[in-house]
Amino acid sequence: MPEGPEGHGCGWFFFFAGTLAACIACPVTTLGGSVTLSGTSYLQDFQSLSTAAGAALLPEGWDVRTGSSASSLGTLAATVVKQTWGDNAKGFINTASTAGLTAASTTTAQGNSINRALGLRQASDFGDPGAAFNFHFDSSGQSLTSGSIDLLMLSVQGHSTAWKLQYGLGLSPTSFITIASWSDPGVWGTPPLALDPPSLAAMSDQPSVWLRVAALSASSGTGSGDTMAIDSLQLSYVPEPSTLVLLLCGLLGSTLWSVGCVRRPLAASLPHSPDPFPTSLARGFTLIELLVVIAIIGVLLGLLMPAMQAAREVARRSQCQNNLKQIALGVLHYEASQRRVPPAALVSEIANPTTCNGCFNPWAEAQLTVFPPGTKQGTSWLLEILAQIDQMALANAWNRQTNVLGNAAIAQTNIPTFYCPSRRSGIRSSSDDHKNLVSTTWRGGGSDYGGSYGRLDGFYNDTSQNHRFSDRDTPITGSIGKATQHEGLFLPNAGLSLAAVRDGLTNTILLGELQRLRPLSGATAANNTYNRTSHDGWAAGGVATLFTTSTDPGHTNPGGMNNLFFESPGSEHLGGASFAMADGSVHWLSEFIDAKDNNAVFPLLGSIRDGEAATLSGSGY
Repeated sequence: MPEGPEGHGCGWFFFFAGTLAACIACPVTTLGGSVTLSGTSYLQDFQSLSTAAGAALLPEGWDVRTGSSASSLGTLAATVVKQTWGDNAKGFINTASTAGLTAASTTTAQGNSINRALGLRQASDFGDPGAAFNFHFDSSGQSLTSGSIDLLMLSVQGHSTAWKLQYGLGLSPTSFITIASWSDPGVWGTPPLALDPPSLAAMSDQPSVWLRVAALSASSGTGSGDTMAIDSLQLSYVPEPSTLVLLLCGLLGSTLWSVGCVRRPLAASLPHSPDPFPTSLARGFTLIELLVVIAIIGVLLGLLMPAMQAAREVARRSQCQNNLKQIALGVLHYEASQRRVPPAALVSEIANPTTCNGCFNPWAEAQLTVFPPGTKQGTSWLLEILAQIDQMALANAWNRQTNVLGNAAIAQTNIPTFYCPSRRSGIRSSSDDHKNLVSTTWRGGGSDYGGSYGRLDGFYNDTSQNHRFSDRDTPITGSIGKATQHEGLFLPNAGLSLAAVRDGLTNTILLGELQRLRPLSGATAANNTYNRTSHDGWAAGGVATLFTTSTDPGHTNPGGMNNLFFESPGSEHLGGASFAMADGSVHWLSEFIDAKDNNAVFPLLGSIRDGEAATLSGSGY
């Protein structure tokens, strides 16, 4: 090994520092029974359980347990055997998933189905409570951006069980954080559970994570226990920026060691000669060398920082899309139970409906300090789906006898799912976000997502109208069809059913990101102030929680997105925005999508039954 006096020890320091940094940056050795996340995503669909009879071998990282509790993983269960939904044998089972089958599917069809799920037949003396499905993984060097898991109700019985989706950290965690809860729906089917952004962040870059679905409280009711299962765990992730930094440090450290050590062995190779090299060559680094190395470090860091920022934005955009997915699923679950989507706004009838179709003023009604009898609330559709997105406490606390201002304490609540992380995590005082709320004294309760009102002339944009709904009969110059054919799924006081969508659920925008605009300062904004003023707040109906996809120059709407017009969608992401379609899928749409007039692709995607052809595949998204 090379040796050297004085400054040469500096080379060894950088060598060990670089080596240590590189080792830290490398993935931790896979723990026994766990999966090290690699690539960009993980999917477990349990197809590996196969249709073979007998005991099944679980996928790597998975196990099933009994005796699980709030402070314990529990005891490993012995076997997982193949079984159909209606079999009475208690235990963990390899069973058919709901994919491609119905509640009435025969046992033969279930047995032959290649779409498998990991299930449980509960009994009073097995897993009630204490049953748990566990996934053990290593996320070192990875930042989780989205995730979901499907829970399957396969055989509805008299007993009803509440399940929790939780995570714990460490080799054998003694505490667990609940991500979501799932109560027995009482009907056959597949509700998904989404992993929220804080939970994803907590599970990121960890050497040992346990993700579990567990029954931690005894079931209620009488009779037999349910058969339920889990399926399709999906995780998406990107490299942690810190990993890239540590790898760079390792490379730099090794480089510095080589620069500091390369000459001393040459001198040592000539023991019988007088020192043939200048003293400076035997003493580590010169000032010039240090300056060169510092310059190299600066250049490399300069190259790395944009990559780090890009990686963080990818994670933020994925999280934003996950928020949209959760909200869209909330709307679809609401529609499944109510046979309609929630009304866009609950507002009072206008004074003269014969002369103005749908000219409601939800913003003014949301701000009333005196609430006359018979007046509705000025509330939004987001309020109606709180129960479907795991905000039952807020939904139950809302006073339906008054308006938004009368529920100020609740309406100011920041709900993380309603904020795009690329824009904000709450109301920004530096951007005067509070001036867009129902009350300028509020400091919470914003939303960055809205529902599609269609390709109508949506809202008045003169200073006397509070952005109230426009007359629904107002035509847009050059637009094909009647104005009533241009509507979206969200309508004031009356949401529509999915059956009303005649243009195809996959080709109809349900939700999307909103612009959040404040007037420009100075004289240049004098003629455009009101067009650049947003309303904000998840509880408020109207343009605060809706957007239009219309292109309407006659009403100063240039069309498209990110266009600085108050009723159009937009985002803080570069080059476009994310949208959820009526089938629940989420897609990125470029801001260069065709919106040249109200018959172009983007406006057509916003309306539900105009009969005009418009598809995502032809939109250039």
